[in-house]
Order: sequence, then C-alpha cells, then structure tokens
Amino acid sequence: MTNPETLSTFQFFQKFPDEEAARKHFEAQRWSKEPVCGHCGSVNVTEVKGHKPMPYRCKNCRKHFSVRTGTVLAESRLPLQKWLLAIYMLTSARKGIPSTQMARELGVTQKTAWFLAQRIRETWLKDRGDYMDGDQMQVDET
Repeated sequence: MTNPETLSTFQFFQKFPDEEAARKHFEAQRWSKEPVCGHCGSVNVTEVKGHKPMPYRCKNCRKHFSVRTGTVLAESRLPLQKWLLAIYMLTSARKGIPSTQMARELGVTQKTAWFLAQRIRETWLKDRGDYMDGDQMQVDET
C-alpha cells in the first residue's frame, strides 16, 4: 500500500485558490461526470446560469440543487473553500487540531470551528461501517 501524497499549505492554496475551484473539486468527488439531483437522484439536470446558491435544476422533480444538497454541507453558509481547508487541517494534523486554532486559521468563531470538525468526523465515522449497534459484545478485564 502506498502512502498518500502530502500537500503543503502553500500547495493547498495553489490547488484551491478560490470558491470556484473548491466547488469544482467537491462536484468531481461527488458526481465524477455529470450532476445528479440531490432530491430524487435523477441525471436529467440542467445548469441554471446566474442562480448562484443552487446552480442546477432537476427536470424531473423541478427542484433546484447544488453539490451541498443532501450532504453535511447542506445547511452551512460557510464557503466550500473553508470546508476544504478544515478537512485538510483535520487530516494533516498528526495529533488532531484544537477548535480554537481551527477557528483562528479559518476566520470563524470557536463554536463554528468545533461544529465543523464534529460534522466532518461524523461523516468519516458513518462511512466506516463498524458500529456496535444491535450486536452482542463481550469485554473482559483488559
């Protein structure tokens, strides 16, 4: 197994210099080729020019959506670039990062930084699939 390539902070900002680059990255990660409606799952979608927060419209359910729809990003007003920077900070810090430091570096309140980190961690745990719900478990004295 090869180690993933590490990215310096300078390289991060070269790769994601603005909100548009962050949006394109999230779209490529979520949809790969074409947008999929976050409400009904249809690929019968049109791009709406000038409709800033929700740039896509589903032709089947007639609802507007964006890359945020149906994700942990959905109810957040934070720019996508700050979300990416928070993910970068959480994954690149060896022993974790305090929410106070994250708040200073992102330019948000400590409460926002804490909530942001919790949502990111929650998403990581959701994908693991090793929950202990419903199964019997035995623990000895170790």
